[in-house]
Amino acid sequence: MTLEAFCKTPSHFSVALLGFGRANRAVLAWLRERGATATVYTEAPLPSDVEASCAGLGIAFHVGAFPTVFGEQALIRSPGIRPDIPAILHSVAAGALLLSEVELLMAQLPCRCIGITGSDGKTTTANLTAALLGAAGHRVWLGGNNGTPLLPAVSQIHASDIAVLELSSFQLMTARRAPEVAVITNITPNHLNWHTDMTEYRAAKCRIFAADTRLVLNGENALTREIGQRRAGNAIFFSSLAKGAEFANDIVAGSGAVYTSENDIIVAERGAQRAFSCLSSFRLPGVHNLENLLAAIGATAPFLDDAAPQAALRDFRGVAHRLQYVDTVRGVTYYNSSIDTSPTRTAAALAALDAHPLVIVGGRGKGISFAPLATALAAHAKAVYLYGEAAAEIAAVLDPKLPHWVFSRFADAFFAAADAADEGDTVLLSPACTAFGEFRDFEERGEAFCRLVEGLA
Repeated sequence: MTLEAFCKTPSHFSVALLGFGRANRAVLAWLRERGATATVYTEAPLPSDVEASCAGLGIAFHVGAFPTVFGEQALIRSPGIRPDIPAILHSVAAGALLLSEVELLMAQLPCRCIGITGSDGKTTTANLTAALLGAAGHRVWLGGNNGTPLLPAVSQIHASDIAVLELSSFQLMTARRAPEVAVITNITPNHLNWHTDMTEYRAAKCRIFAADTRLVLNGENALTREIGQRRAGNAIFFSSLAKGAEFANDIVAGSGAVYTSENDIIVAERGAQRAFSCLSSFRLPGVHNLENLLAAIGATAPFLDDAAPQAALRDFRGVAHRLQYVDTVRGVTYYNSSIDTSPTRTAAALAALDAHPLVIVGGRGKGISFAPLATALAAHAKAVYLYGEAAAEIAAVLDPKLPHWVFSRFADAFFAAADAADEGDTVLLSPACTAFGEFRDFEERGEAFCRLVEGLA
C-alpha cells in the first residue's frame, strides 16, 4: 500500500488511529467523509465530551497500553507519539503504512504551501504570514500545530489558494513531502524530553524543506545559518541586526537577504531589491517579533504587492498567549505569554519589555537546563513567583539576590504577584515550562491567567 493509494480510497483499508487528540479527530472526520472508519488506540482515557461526541459512530476504542503489534494496514500517529515505539516498529515491519494528519494533508493539497517551523516564534510567524497574504488578496488557509488541522477542509481548498502550515518537530518526524516555501525561525534546545538528542531534533526540523524549496532562515542563529551554508547560495537569510544585504553574502555567497532600513523591510535576492514600507505599522514588542516579521516577509515577498505589508500590520494585534496584553488593573499591567514553554522563549519575552516585570514561572520542565533562564531573570525581572513541578529546580539556580517565592498552585503564585505589584509595575506570565500537571495545555493556562486578571478588575 502507498500513501497515494490510501488517500484515494481509504475505505479499502483498515485504519488505526494512535492517539485521539485534535489531529486524529480531524483524520477521523476526513475518513468518515470518505466512507471509511478506524479503530482508536489511546493510552489515556478520553475526556467525557470527546467520548460522548463519538457515541453512535461505530468506532472501536482500545484504552490502555498499546498492543505488541497493530493489526491494521494503516497507522495514523498523533504528533506526540514517537514513530519508533516497539508497537509501531513491529507493525511497519509487518507491512503497515505509518502516516500522520500532516502527511495526509500534504499529499492532497492542490495549492501552494508555506511551511513554518522553529524552536520559537513559529505561531506568530505563521499568523503574520497569513495576514500578509490575506492583505494581498489571496485566499489563505492557516493550520497545523496551531490547533487547526486542515485535513477535513482539503476538498474546499482551491488551486489558487495558499496554505500556511505551522509545523512542529513532532509533526515533521515522518514527513515525506516538503512545501514550496519553508521557514525555520531558529533552532535552539527544545523538547529534549521527547527527542533523543539535538541531532534528532535538528533533523526533524530539516524535513520541512527539499532541494527545490524556497528556504528562509535566521541568519543570526548558529544552527539555521549552518543549514543555509550547506545550500550553497540557495537560501534567504533574515537578520534584525543587519543594515544591508552584505551579511547574507558573508554567510553564503549569492544568498538572499531580508533586513530593515529605517521604516522599510528590504528583500534582496537574485540581484534585485524590494522595499516594503511597513515598520511604523508594526505593534508587537521585542526583537524576536521583528525577526518573526522579517521571516514572514521573506516567505511571502513573491506573493505580495507593495502595499500589502502596511495594510496587514495596521490591524495585526498579535496572537493570544504570546506577549498578549490582557489589562491594566489599578495601575498594574498584565501580559499573558503562556506559550513561553522554554527558557529561551521566556528570555525573549523579558527582553521585549521595557519594564522589569514580576514574572510567574513554572509548570513541568522539558529536560532543558534552567541556567540561561536564571541569567535572563536576574537581568530583567523585579521578582519571580514559581509554581508547579519545576519550581524547586528553578529556584535552586536563581540568583539569591533576586526576590523569589515557591508555590504549589498556579493561582497562589498569581495572587502573590498581583498583591506585591505596585502602580506602574508589570506582571508577566512567561512560564519557561509546559503547562502539563495543573493544566491541559498552554492555552488553558493562559486562559486561567486572563480570568484571574479579569477577576481583579
